[in-house]
Amino acid sequence: MTIWSRLSQGIAVAASAAFLISAAQAQETLKVGALLPLSGNYGFLGVSERLGIDMAVAEVNAAGGVLGRKVEVAYEDAGTPAQATRKATQMLEHDKVAFFVNGGGSAVSAAMFEFAQRNKVINLAIDPNAEELVTSKANKYSFLVPAPSSMIANAVIPEAAKLGKTVMFLTHDYSFGHAQTAEQRRVFKTAGGVSEVGEIKVPLNTRDFSSQIIAIRNAKPDMLVVNVAGVDATALFEQIWEFELHKATKIVVPLLDFEDSWAIGPEKNQLIALAGGEWHYQVPAKDAAAFKEKYQQLYPKAQYPVPTTNAVNAYLGVRETLRAITRAGSTDTDKIVKALEDFEVKDALKPNPMVIRGKDHQWVQDFFVFRMKAPNTAKEPGDIYELVSVAKGTEIVVPATERKGDLSTQ
Repeated sequence: MTIWSRLSQGIAVAASAAFLISAAQAQETLKVGALLPLSGNYGFLGVSERLGIDMAVAEVNAAGGVLGRKVEVAYEDAGTPAQATRKATQMLEHDKVAFFVNGGGSAVSAAMFEFAQRNKVINLAIDPNAEELVTSKANKYSFLVPAPSSMIANAVIPEAAKLGKTVMFLTHDYSFGHAQTAEQRRVFKTAGGVSEVGEIKVPLNTRDFSSQIIAIRNAKPDMLVVNVAGVDATALFEQIWEFELHKATKIVVPLLDFEDSWAIGPEKNQLIALAGGEWHYQVPAKDAAAFKEKYQQLYPKAQYPVPTTNAVNAYLGVRETLRAITRAGSTDTDKIVKALEDFEVKDALKPNPMVIRGKDHQWVQDFFVFRMKAPNTAKEPGDIYELVSVAKGTEIVVPATERKGDLSTQ
């Protein structure tokens, strides 16, 4: 064999090896780290979030994956800040995840935002609403998918102010509840005509609300604004019904999860006079009903008969980040961040497009105000809300000019 023959053979072997390595890389999965509350006070939210994430991943994989790679999700139960950051560290080191999504409420999200900044990895919070996540805790690598407290207050409180002259707050005693009540006070004061007669704070994992309900009854407010979430909220609604508090005081829930409505049932759901919601399949969006039908086809035996807000937020968060990786043409974190910032999502399952605002990484989107439907008017399971108003995202969001700093320049 001549030197040229040996050289040609060597080149051919090297080319073949390079092709095999390239093919192997193409077959590697792109991993998403999902830290969800699958137990505890927010465990039921994690159930919905997992379904939404699975829908997004199935949709992307059916279209060929991302950059030639199939997407895979690594799930962990993470209901506390310590759990979330410990498991995120393990997943980052061993699973080599491209980005994280987290549920579990505002405290978990605050810890994960710090983790994301420290490790320069993207994290999306898919169920909290605390204002600090787009203010003091905001950073280059973290994104808040749901509406923050300011947007919720701007959408719901003008409608609530029509229900009476006095208001009392029942507040979960942690960042979510504090931010909700603070923002709602702000809007009530701006609107005028409503006086506050008190606030009661309750710790997480409260199950007996009898003393609080008696105190509220004695204060005789026209409205009670409930800023309590998770299983605690379900227990509270059951006891409001038992004590018949709703017959003397109008109950306003600025952020109501479908899961809570479903847990207490159609009849008890009537105790709520007015509620805010991030989504329901009957909102006036051309793709909302189709999303509901797809969900029902995929999950005919799901715990909830229709997709919930939490399923939708999880779906949108993961889908849009995977799309951003495709636009970036890379899994480089900084390039993905740039592909997300200021991107307009037209198929957002809502009446108006959603914008992932670069300045504070807030996902600017529509919010909805609902009344409860009488059970005998429901057309199907899950048909429990009557739309009162649509608050356009661009009209209820805090203007970018009022946000300090600019994450898009970091």
